[in-house]
Amino acid sequence: MNKLEAKKAIDSLTRKINAWNIEYYQENNPSVSDLEYDKALNELERLELLYPEFINENSPTKILGSFASSKFTKFTHQKPMLSLAKAYSYDEVLKYINNIEKNIPIEKINFTIEPKIDGLSIALHYKKGKLVKAVTRGNGIEGEDVTDNIIQIKSIPKTINYHNDLEVRGEVFITKEDFKKININNSFANARNAASGTLRQLDSSIVAQRNLSAFLYELINPELHGISTQFEAIQFIKKLGIPVNDFGKVVDIEELEDEIENFSEIKNTLPYDADGLVIKLNNILLWTKLGRTAKFPKHSIAFKYDVEVAQSKIEKIVATVGRTGKITYVANIEPVVLNQTTVKAATLHNHNFIKTMNINVGDNVNIIKAGEIIPKVTSLSGNKENIDFYQKNNTCPSCHSILVEYENNVDQFCINDDCDDKKINNIYHFCSRNCMDIVGLGLSTIKDFYPKIINKIQDIFTLSDKKNEILKIPRYGRLKFKNIIESIEKSKNVDFYKALFALGIKQIGQRAAKLIANEYQNFSEIISDKNLWKIEHIKTIGPKMLDSIKDFFANDKNTELALYLDTVLNYNTNKKNISTIFANKVFVISGKLSNPRDYYVSIIESNSGKVSSSVSSKTTYLLIGEDPGSKLDKAKELNVEIINEEKFNSFLK
Repeated sequence: MNKLEAKKAIDSLTRKINAWNIEYYQENNPSVSDLEYDKALNELERLELLYPEFINENSPTKILGSFASSKFTKFTHQKPMLSLAKAYSYDEVLKYINNIEKNIPIEKINFTIEPKIDGLSIALHYKKGKLVKAVTRGNGIEGEDVTDNIIQIKSIPKTINYHNDLEVRGEVFITKEDFKKININNSFANARNAASGTLRQLDSSIVAQRNLSAFLYELINPELHGISTQFEAIQFIKKLGIPVNDFGKVVDIEELEDEIENFSEIKNTLPYDADGLVIKLNNILLWTKLGRTAKFPKHSIAFKYDVEVAQSKIEKIVATVGRTGKITYVANIEPVVLNQTTVKAATLHNHNFIKTMNINVGDNVNIIKAGEIIPKVTSLSGNKENIDFYQKNNTCPSCHSILVEYENNVDQFCINDDCDDKKINNIYHFCSRNCMDIVGLGLSTIKDFYPKIINKIQDIFTLSDKKNEILKIPRYGRLKFKNIIESIEKSKNVDFYKALFALGIKQIGQRAAKLIANEYQNFSEIISDKNLWKIEHIKTIGPKMLDSIKDFFANDKNTELALYLDTVLNYNTNKKNISTIFANKVFVISGKLSNPRDYYVSIIESNSGKVSSSVSSKTTYLLIGEDPGSKLDKAKELNVEIINEEKFNSFLK
């Protein structure tokens, strides 16, 4: 593209996107999908980066939105009311997480997730317990005062039992059921248009008739209300009688991908339109540190399910078994081009999905690909009157043992530890890039070597003894063999957390493995600590994770493998003592401090100190923040020295 073409493209995109902004923000009648809008905006941002001399003054990349309409009084937001950056694949979510990890220690990171309601953003202002102002987002800087209309929404309280100044933000929407009632004549294209159009009515009585709903999800200036996390903020708002979405919850990094997947399967069953999942850093006090762009905060992102859809015919359905034994059904389909790649297979998740969607061989289905390795079937393409779904496999497709279904779990599992496919996938996981990173031992090579050359993980480290057998296999020459052996030798110098993650313990992802590796230097230490007391204090290592670790090492074969790895691997451990200033000192921590509890535990233990959960005669210091509770009384009773955060920090100087 030459400069003339670039200028024309930038001018065209600027005009087009600004027109779309007017449709969306002022006329409440968007003509394009979010996906199409974001593609155009991303292209404009790319071109402006390459040709900054052609940036227009009214570029939509430099402003937050459209201007507020003239029907209502304008109101300037105390803090900009930003929209969220969007992700259409999990790879984009990982970029968002990686950017956070560059600025914030990993032990402080977890997230809240909540449905992205397809409605109209609103800010409510309370003074001395009374609702005094309700303002739309507008352009993010300036919105419309719609107080008279907001007070017609029954679920929004006009008074609350809280006398400090308060601003909460959220979404006004209309439920699917109420939308059907008011849209008998098809006056509105969708529920969002109905909610947005209703809220901008000059006649408040019309608003009262249409039964709008609202969820509030953001507390402005949370530190003024003693709130430090997003989850606490939601609970605080809820206690005041202000409506919130109870669907929200706190999740760890390892849980995010599964939660995104799970929500995609249930979002259409919700009583309101939800077009995505909002992911927020749970620690609100760190939001300011992350900052924002001109348009988006960096602490949150919206995962959107708007993706390119293709149709194809199912030729065959096969069941597969993964390293954990979970059964996944896969549809082999007529080849179709999706996101510029040819797709021949798509996941059907589990049999519960197949039954619910009434899917069988020969059916035409809708398929999406949003960054996943394997695309997925979302639904039938067209109507199907008869109930005719693919029948459930009762035996493992690999070892033919009877499959097990656990209570409150839609998946089927093969529990045979000698299942070939489970063993192959476990070996592959062990060798993969995020684990031992053994180049040359990919899935196809492992299948070639299984079971005669590699039957279990230990066999990897004696592969040099199998040279003659390997060289007899087609496509495996001396150079390829040499490269594999060198990669195995290189892998022996490894971060301990990677070796731990490589074992494939259920519930234990990379982040959890890193936290555990801060406390143990090898597998022998973990096995010796049967109650796992060294990690039970870590907030993000929950009871399920602890039980999973205990169950794993209760298996003799797993213990044998772990202890073997201790003999052949050289671990780069994360456990390093900075000093001995806290040697023989026992701390108890109580109350709300400026950082999470794990932060102080990490500092104390890395300086040779110990942390206890309760005050006793052996306690050296009680470190307190706000609202320390009964531990303070106990410390006074036992003459334990009580210190605040300032005193604690002085020890480290």
